[in-house]
Amino acid sequence: MAEKKENLPVKNSDKSLEAVRDLTAQFATFYFGEHFFGLPIEDVIEINRALDITPVPLAPEYVAGVVNLRGQILTAIHLGKRIGLTIKDPKPVEQLNNLIMGDREEPISLLVEQIGDVMPVPLEQIEAPPDLIHGVEKKYVKNVCKLPEKLLIILDSENLQAPPSELEKQQDVN
Repeated sequence: MAEKKENLPVKNSDKSLEAVRDLTAQFATFYFGEHFFGLPIEDVIEINRALDITPVPLAPEYVAGVVNLRGQILTAIHLGKRIGLTIKDPKPVEQLNNLIMGDREEPISLLVEQIGDVMPVPLEQIEAPPDLIHGVEKKYVKNVCKLPEKLLIILDSENLQAPPSELEKQQDVN
């Protein structure tokens, strides 16, 4: 026989979830070498571990090639080379993971070593990047977050996707 439950408080979980969402930012996290990176979750379309990469002759050094994602051709950008990381033991491009990011009309594939989790970060813990971040070009860093055991480097999505500047084009030719 079912008992009638009365006088139980009604939780309004929708409002409490909204308050938590307003105070945090969600980041898709990933690793390259010893560095721990994040991108705003709204900039990430999908993660795909196995896409064949076709090399592109005369492309900038950071362009690993192109990938075919369900009929759409995407530029595959090697994260380490794009942001200026010194890579001690580079993994072959075929072993890297594809993080599809950017605009749905013109997405790119960002090649990363290891995929992390989606991480909520309190907005109050997000800081401007320091003047020097060891091994990473500052123009690709939007913010940082000091976590208990490591530093989360929040990348600038727009700069990652930007075409090479005139200076970069000249350096590639030399």
